[in-house]
Amino acid sequence: MNLAMPSYSVTLLLSCIFLYCSGCSSTASENISIEQHLVQEEASDQISLDNSDSSCSYFYFLWGTHAEINKDYTEAEEAFEKALICDPDSKYVLRRLPILLIRMGKPLGAAKWLRTAIQKYPDDLQDRLLLARLDIRNNEIDEAIKLYNELITMTPEDETLFLRLGFLYSEQQQYSKAEQSFKQALKLNKDSLFAHLYLARLATQTNNIKTAEKWYKKAIKINWSVELVLELAEFYERQKNYKKVEKQYQSILKKNPAETRAGLGLVHTLLLQDKDEKALTVLQKLRENNNDSVQIDIITAKLHLRAKQFDKAALVLAPIADGKNSPEATYMLAVILYQQKKLVSAMELLHTIEQGASHFEDSIFLQVRIFMEQDQNNRAIELLTQTLLNKALVTPGLYSLLASLYMEQDQVSKGYELLDIALIRYPENPELYFEYGLLLEQDGSQKRAITFMEKVLEINPDHTEALNFLGYTWADNNINLEKALEYIQKAIEIKSDSGYIRDSLAWVYFRMGKLELATQEIMEALTLEPTDPNIYEHLGDIHLAQEQKEEALAAYQKAVELFTKTSDKSRLFQKIEWLQEQ
Repeated sequence: MNLAMPSYSVTLLLSCIFLYCSGCSSTASENISIEQHLVQEEASDQISLDNSDSSCSYFYFLWGTHAEINKDYTEAEEAFEKALICDPDSKYVLRRLPILLIRMGKPLGAAKWLRTAIQKYPDDLQDRLLLARLDIRNNEIDEAIKLYNELITMTPEDETLFLRLGFLYSEQQQYSKAEQSFKQALKLNKDSLFAHLYLARLATQTNNIKTAEKWYKKAIKINWSVELVLELAEFYERQKNYKKVEKQYQSILKKNPAETRAGLGLVHTLLLQDKDEKALTVLQKLRENNNDSVQIDIITAKLHLRAKQFDKAALVLAPIADGKNSPEATYMLAVILYQQKKLVSAMELLHTIEQGASHFEDSIFLQVRIFMEQDQNNRAIELLTQTLLNKALVTPGLYSLLASLYMEQDQVSKGYELLDIALIRYPENPELYFEYGLLLEQDGSQKRAITFMEKVLEINPDHTEALNFLGYTWADNNINLEKALEYIQKAIEIKSDSGYIRDSLAWVYFRMGKLELATQEIMEALTLEPTDPNIYEHLGDIHLAQEQKEEALAAYQKAVELFTKTSDKSRLFQKIEWLQEQ
C-alpha cells in the first residue's frame, strides 16, 4: 500500500501509530507491522462497536485523508470505513465518507451512510440536506420530499426549504401542494423573487395564463433582469400575443441596445407578423450598436432572400463571405450566385469552405448539383469519391448522394457496393435504407425494395418518403389498399404541401374505386406540382375511368409534352392511340 505523505506529518503519524498499537489492541505484539494489523482487522468481524477508540479512528481518518489527496479514492474509502469500525459514532467521518462516495460516483452508497448519520444525529440539518439532494439525483423524489418536510419541521423559518419542496411537488405534478409551498415561502419573504417566479411557472404548467402573467410581472418588479424579461417574452409568444412580446423585447433594447437575444427575438416576432420592413429596421439598429455584426448581417441577408431581393442579399453577404471565418455567409452567397446562373463564381466561393467547417457538406452537395447541370456527372462522382476517402468527412448523406449518382448512370452494382459499406458504418440510418430501396426498385427488385422501406419505418415511423413509397407501390399493384391509404394519409399529415404525396393519395382512391375523391386529390397535386408528367398521366387514367374521353386525351397529351424519356412518351402515345380508336 503506497502512502505518499508530506514530511511535516511524519511525527504526528508516528504518534498515532503508537496510540493505535497500544489502544486498539491490548494483546498486539510490539513488533507487529501496520500492514499485518490491517490484515488482521480486515478479517475480523467480531470487533465490538461499544469499545470505540478515537485514536484508532483518527489514524484511519488521516490515512484516508492522505489517500484522498493523492486521488486514491478506493483506498480512502477503505480507510474511512475502518475509521468507523473503530469509532462508529465519529460524526466527522460519517459526513466525510458520503462526500467521498459522491466524488467516486457512488450516490447510493453515499445515501446509505447519510441515513446512518441521521439515525445517530437526528438533529443535524446538513446531513438531511445532502441526503435530499442525493435522493433527487437517484430519482427517489418521494424520499426527498419527506426529508424536506422533516427539515421544515425543524426550521420552519427557512424560505429556501419551502422553495425546494414546492419545486419537487411541481415535478411530481402535485400542483396544489407546490402552490402551498411557494406561497408559504412568500409569507416568510414577501419579496422572494424565486417564489414569484416559481408561482408564475406553476401557473403556466396548469394553463392559468392570467395568474402566470400576474406572478411574472411581480417578479420583474422585484428584480428586473434581461433573463426574466426574455422568459416573459417567450411566455407571451406561446400565447401568440405578439404585441406584448414586442413590448418585452423593446424594454430590454431600451436599456441595452446591443442585447442580441432581445434584438433577434424582436426580429423573429416581427417576421411572424409579416412585418419584414420593421424587422430590417431593428436589425440595422442592432448592427449599429453591436461589435459582432456577422450574425446580424446573415439574418439581414435571409430577410432579403425571403423577399426575393437577391442583389440586396448578395450585397450584404459579400463583405463577410469568407469560407474560413464565415462559412454560412459564403455558402449563402454561393447559392445566390447559383440561382443567378453565375456558376463559375459560385464554384470559386464553395472551394473556400474548408473541410470540417459548417456547411462543408452543403457545399459538396451544391458543387455536385452544378456539375450535374453542366452534364459533368463524372466530375460529380469524382468529387464525392474523394470526399469519402477522408473518414473525418464521411456522412450518411454523402453515401446516399453518391449512390443516387450511380443510379443515374445505371451503375447499379457500384450503388449496391457503396450502400453495403455505408450500412456497415451506419446500421441504423434510415436514409441509407431508403436509398437502397430506391436502388432495388430501379433494378426491378420490388419485393426487396419493399423490405428495405419497411426497415426505414422501423427506424423512423414518420419517414414521409418511405410511407409514400410503400403506399403508392401497394396501390400500383392493387394490394393492401387499406394499409396504403393509412400510410399515405399519415404522410400527408406530416407533409401536407407535397404534390407527389397528394398524387399517391389520388392513386389509392383510384384503385379503391373512389373516383370523386381521386379527382379532388389529383387536382390538388397538380396545383402543387403543375409540371409533373406522371400526375397528368394519372389524371388521364382517372378521367378515363369516369368515361370522360376528351378530358383524358387532354391530360395524356399534356403528359407527352412534359415527359423527356422516349419510353415514357411511347407509353403515352399508345394510350392516346387506343383512346382515339374507341
